[in-house]
Amino acid sequence: MLNRVLPSLLILASSTTAFPQAFSDGNVVHELNARGFIKNWIIAGPFPSPQLESPLPDGSSHLGFYNDYLASIGGEENSALTLDTELTYTNEKNETVPVRPQHVHSSSNGIVDLDSLFAQPDNVMAYAFCEVYSDKNQEAMISLGSDDAIKVWLNGSLVHSHYVGRGLGFGQDVFKVKLKKGHNPMLVKVVDMVRDWGFAIEVLDKQAAAEEEEIQRQKQTAIDRLVGEEHPLWPNGIRNNPILYPEPDLIKHGSWLPDARLQISRAYSNVSTPTYFLYQAPPEKNTGIGVVILPGGGYNDVWIDSEGHEVALQFKEQGISSIVLKYRTNTADSKGKRPYSKDVYLPAATADAKEAIRLLRSKAKALDLDPNKIGIGGFSAGGHLSLSVLINPDDASEDSYPDFAYLIYPWLQEGYQEEISNAQTLPPLFIVNGLDDTSTPAEKTLTFYQILNEKNVPAELHIYSKGTHGFGLGRDHSAKQWTHSFEAWLKDIGMIQE
Repeated sequence: MLNRVLPSLLILASSTTAFPQAFSDGNVVHELNARGFIKNWIIAGPFPSPQLESPLPDGSSHLGFYNDYLASIGGEENSALTLDTELTYTNEKNETVPVRPQHVHSSSNGIVDLDSLFAQPDNVMAYAFCEVYSDKNQEAMISLGSDDAIKVWLNGSLVHSHYVGRGLGFGQDVFKVKLKKGHNPMLVKVVDMVRDWGFAIEVLDKQAAAEEEEIQRQKQTAIDRLVGEEHPLWPNGIRNNPILYPEPDLIKHGSWLPDARLQISRAYSNVSTPTYFLYQAPPEKNTGIGVVILPGGGYNDVWIDSEGHEVALQFKEQGISSIVLKYRTNTADSKGKRPYSKDVYLPAATADAKEAIRLLRSKAKALDLDPNKIGIGGFSAGGHLSLSVLINPDDASEDSYPDFAYLIYPWLQEGYQEEISNAQTLPPLFIVNGLDDTSTPAEKTLTFYQILNEKNVPAELHIYSKGTHGFGLGRDHSAKQWTHSFEAWLKDIGMIQE
């Protein structure tokens, strides 16, 4: 069992920042349990965090992630919350709203359920404060999970910032910090975007951190065995590649479900050299079908695991071979600005997707595939990229055009109706969305389906009652049936022979 007991660390959440006073006042002093989770917090919130149409200077689009609601008491970098701290904010009616901090205990597994604490709001933010008491100067590791975005200050310095929409999972973000002897004030900001909201934080000493790193290394080895080898999409390079980054292939981490095959969720940004992973269906299950999988990420990132490898492994069980494509991205800078215009970026990403189709067709004989049963599909931005392939056929070669397509909560940009209506030819389409998807509203996919129906394009639409944007395989709701419905649809259109 991993030893995460930190004998030299105490976690203090009190009505004062003076450690001896905390004892005399009878406030809670929490000695880390076997996992080291911080269980006692001073929580202040909720504060408004509306989603904005244009990115803020830090690249985020939720006001609460950017705005400093503690400016009146010295600012986020210098603030220590107590039960007596008086905070306010001004609402949209120009009314002053008071916020009183409260003492909150986490659950037995270390999770602070902010959603239940504040009656399930959306687009809000809260602060959490505690003190880490160390009997010596030492290096430590912080391991946290959050739903959704999170910032952490330690001893007045911002040590972690992750603007992300995700469900809570343990160990989603891991980073090293330096603790000084004595009190180490820790302030945490957690932003809720939609539905669930909460966080869990543990602190590991040097020995426990080393053990944790070894566990992560072993986990990565197991993941690599499942995922397989990464190959360059363009082995001879890309002539005059317009998409270049000084720091390529940056990785950030998200959440995963407990029953996920891969206990990891990575998103790649700054992708200028596209790569692919090949999955071959076992001979006894092989349907002769091959698909290109385009993960989503708003063209800013490529969520390679939850919307790529996980899907490929599921398809493999269903007898469908696949290529997971890590295509070029248009990653925003620190000020939220995209480096490439649509006219420059989208043709490059579309070329990657078309090349993946050509590549899969070229391997048809080796993989025992039917070259006339090659499809493409994707999630969110990956769905939009799939559409770009469909409405921009390559006249020079039919090898780059798919025989069918599947679009999972596809991002549909302004003017998509006209683009689809004007498309000269479209293959059969399978479309999936969730009714509570606010990023790609179900109404859009319904309109999309109606246009396809008017054009006599064979299409099938599934709108599930549960499933927010980014559900991937949708394991926790009825949306988990979509891969099996997809297989049944392939039979209906004659791609799979009974």
